[in-house]
Amino acid sequence: VVVWLGQNFLLPEDTHIQNAPFQVCFTSLRNGGHLHIKIKLSGEITINTDDIDLAGDIIQSMASFFAIEDLQVEADFPVYFEELRKVLVKVDEYHSVHQKLSADMADHSNLIRSLLVGAEDARLMRDMKTMKSRYMELYDLNRDLLNGYKIRCNNHTELLGNLKAVNQAIQRAGRLRVGKPKNQVITACRDAIRSNNINTLFKIMRVGTASS
Repeated sequence: VVVWLGQNFLLPEDTHIQNAPFQVCFTSLRNGGHLHIKIKLSGEITINTDDIDLAGDIIQSMASFFAIEDLQVEADFPVYFEELRKVLVKVDEYHSVHQKLSADMADHSNLIRSLLVGAEDARLMRDMKTMKSRYMELYDLNRDLLNGYKIRCNNHTELLGNLKAVNQAIQRAGRLRVGKPKNQVITACRDAIRSNNINTLFKIMRVGTASS
């Protein structure tokens, strides 16, 4: 561990690290946050940081250095997980809006066909007043459809952005593990998303499994 620290961190030349147990503290150049690495006599390593990406980088680096093929990790990032929870709420909201807009568009399409038939019937019967009225309704309906389409496009863009954030969160949770546990976490997280089981999702991200 001491050799790994020397290769991966900027340490003062006069630094002398004793055998375990010990603790080292750093300031991240990425965001100025604090990083604490504790080594217990048993060999258990604890990493304290609010940066989930930094934690993942450290775990992957250590696993590579020590040639660890499979590594299960327990992790908790309260601030990040709370932000993710808000993103998941937005995803549900955007899905609901998308479904409503799709239903409205289908209703408008049926109404357009009805108005077109009515306008054509009025034209054949030389009922210009009714024909004009139908085409005015079509004009208003077409305007509503265009506005709805713009809203639907914006909603779709926001939905994709939030889904991307969810996928990135799953990948980050995976990078906190190595080998089979990493793949298991990613798969289990995606299953939890598909079943809309948010509590299970966060449990998997924290402890690496959905089981008790």
